[in-house]
Amino acid sequence: MPQLNLPKRLAASPLILLVLIALVLQGCFHDDDDPAPVPVPDANPVGYYENAGTASVNGGALLIDDLQAMVHGNRIMIMSAANGLLYDGTITDISENEFTADFTIYQHGEKPTESTATATGQITEGSSITGTLNGGGFGSGTFSLLYASTNSEVAAISRIENTIFFWRGMGLATDLDFQIDDQGVVTHRKSPNEGVYDSCRVLSGSFLPINDSSLYSVNVTFENCEVLDINGAHTGLAATRDQDGVDDRLVYMISNSAYAVIGDSFAD
Repeated sequence: MPQLNLPKRLAASPLILLVLIALVLQGCFHDDDDPAPVPVPDANPVGYYENAGTASVNGGALLIDDLQAMVHGNRIMIMSAANGLLYDGTITDISENEFTADFTIYQHGEKPTESTATATGQITEGSSITGTLNGGGFGSGTFSLLYASTNSEVAAISRIENTIFFWRGMGLATDLDFQIDDQGVVTHRKSPNEGVYDSCRVLSGSFLPINDSSLYSVNVTFENCEVLDINGAHTGLAATRDQDGVDDRLVYMISNSAYAVIGDSFAD
């Protein structure tokens, strides 16, 4: 009488069942799983923001329409030449398109009574920065900056070299004039005779292109200043801008944490 091979059939059945279950589960997970969300990269705000930005500060008492700015690394510097205002800031965080920053405020070279503010806002990379200032006086309000098309033009010494004439105008009561040679070295030409930078002379300094940007790093050391705490090193940023369709303005903002100089200079 033939024997039934029951042990082999019984052993094979659980194995087939396990394979079938694995295949079904694999298909279920494949069908049901949603794709992982694509992370939004943090915005890069580096560049020059043209002098058409706006702000409403000091409880709306001051409306600004000539706001311009420069951003490199975590430093953000915003100024209004018409109002002698500088916001010298540090970006403390960028998360996707949102940013926070801390600012020190200067007007006409020195700090007003309320001289600090924090800011929160949005960066539209390659287009604009908008923000809200949280502080008092000039540190209370909102601002909007416009990214300049000239950011496509890489910084070069040849664009700021000026040894035949000189750069005039510093956003001060009277001019502090200087020259820049073909190495980016600054030479003093004329001291102001009033304001907080009265009698200041440029002892040494440089405007040097920042790689792969339209910006320049600025280092200037002053001497002979009536206000002794101004003497010494100042640092900041610079860029060129168009005036009436000609790239002939030198914009810069520098400070030593206690005093500051801003300039929207023309060649004279």
